[in-house]
Amino acid sequence: MSSTVGTGHDERRAARIQRWLVGRADTAAGRLASRWFRAYFASSRNSACATTIYAALSVLPMALAGVAWLHHSAADSNAFAERIVAHLRLHGASASLVHTTFGSASQNAAAATVAAVVGFLLWGIGIGQLYRDLYARAWGLEIKTTAADQVRFTVFFFVFTGAVGGLVLGASALRGAGWVVVLSVWFAGSVVFWLWVPSYLLRRAVPMRDLLPGALLSVLVVGGTIAFAPLYLAPALNENGSAFGSFGVSLTVLGYLFVVVTMSMVCAVFAPVWRDWRHEQSSSPRPS
Repeated sequence: MSSTVGTGHDERRAARIQRWLVGRADTAAGRLASRWFRAYFASSRNSACATTIYAALSVLPMALAGVAWLHHSAADSNAFAERIVAHLRLHGASASLVHTTFGSASQNAAAATVAAVVGFLLWGIGIGQLYRDLYARAWGLEIKTTAADQVRFTVFFFVFTGAVGGLVLGASALRGAGWVVVLSVWFAGSVVFWLWVPSYLLRRAVPMRDLLPGALLSVLVVGGTIAFAPLYLAPALNENGSAFGSFGVSLTVLGYLFVVVTMSMVCAVFAPVWRDWRHEQSSSPRPS
């Protein structure tokens, strides 16, 4: 008897939850979220997975090569590694791996450069095309790839890598200037970057005004994911580093990179969805 009563109570609660979800989905915000959700899966086509792998095999080696030449001495590389360890609050095997990685890269600058060039030629150029195709599908554009686009993808790769390196290298310097300066520089630079990316890759086929909502969302979501990394990434790195050594750290970094890339692509498809939703809202009859 009690089992029957409990089952009936669960069914009524499930029905109430279902009605609540249906009610939320039938609101303007619910329709926007549903359209955004569908637009991402229609446009992404597993682009986040491919981009993560390409970035791990090209952007990271290029960043290490840059560190190798900018911090060629052992003291400079150790100082750079210390900034990363302090920022992410690493210890144990994770901290040792960071010191070893950047120290080895600085001592073998030529080998690091060769690895970076190979990674760029095999996978780096493809990152720009993956993002371009994602933006094109989201905006409903048909853009044929030409020989000139290979130059465009090359420029994108180096700007993208430079932005990643600049974020890491400039973080500690800006932090010393105060949070107001940090937030101002970060916000302005991020908005410019996320406006430039789709405009450049789509050959300015979309007005900047229409791209702005996606850029602002990218600043908040991607920037927040990166800014709060010490809170959730550091424990995972330290725990996996202690349990599995360099293999655990590598998988954790790869997972974090996948999250950041996915967030950037989710934000990338928001602007066209927002434009269409706003047009729908403005053209729909208002209740009297």
